[in-house]
Amino acid sequence: MLDNHNFIGFGCDDPRFPILLSVPHAGRDYPPNILQQLRISADQLLRLEDRYADLLVRDCMAQTIPTVIARAPRAIIDLNRGVDEVDADMVRGVDWSQVAHPSAKTRGGLGLIPRRLIGAGDIWKQPIDKAELDDRINDIHRPYHDYISAVLNNMQAKFGVALLVDVHSMPSLNNVSKDGEVARWVIGDRFGMSADNIYTDLIMGFLSDLGYKAVMNAPYAGGYMLERHGNPSRGIYALQIEIDRNLYLDENNREPNKDMSKISMQIRQMVNFVLEYFKSNYQLEAAE
Repeated sequence: MLDNHNFIGFGCDDPRFPILLSVPHAGRDYPPNILQQLRISADQLLRLEDRYADLLVRDCMAQTIPTVIARAPRAIIDLNRGVDEVDADMVRGVDWSQVAHPSAKTRGGLGLIPRRLIGAGDIWKQPIDKAELDDRINDIHRPYHDYISAVLNNMQAKFGVALLVDVHSMPSLNNVSKDGEVARWVIGDRFGMSADNIYTDLIMGFLSDLGYKAVMNAPYAGGYMLERHGNPSRGIYALQIEIDRNLYLDENNREPNKDMSKISMQIRQMVNFVLEYFKSNYQLEAAE
């Protein structure tokens, strides 16, 4: 087990299974120097968190499914953004002419270093220095992704296949489908670019059998995590899973509710459902 102040790697050194779970937005320990820089209240940072999403994978960890969990909060650096997704208004020494094609999310304040929240305004009292940005990239962002790459490459070499499942939570959606239901899960595969359809079909079917409404790629198709690590041509696949927070948090979205254990168990069942597919189609042992 790898355990440092920025992330935890569990069951990854000699993986028993070709599935890696990643939880990049569950960090909730804010250093005093970060809190001192806030313009908003610390409670409002909960809106950036995938609150307690790490607890959603605890049943998988009990089964020794390889798992990586970020400890560094998203407010410090967003692990689901590329290092080039820099908000020039957030970093001293950078201007928009130096940022190549900033995305709508970056311009809206949710770039590599989140700058603002809808309804709350600017998060920080002032921008950070470019040197501070570089430190956060080198200390937090780069090691997390390098570790995931190494684990996935090891899995692919050992089993002939590897699947990254990037676990997130989402606010309740308000888009009612034609059948009158609101989706409680969103499965993203970057519109087929990060994984073959069989994996999304397996998970969508599994969730449907549990009685959940799930949709694909809308409004969340997957971000940098899938873009960086999904490589279907090499047998390395990547999916993003967004789970409605109301399924496992209380009405204030602050603390686990009575169904947290049930959702964690269902995620473990979902992972095992995919593993059964692997067992039927791959020889799950070290290659000769």
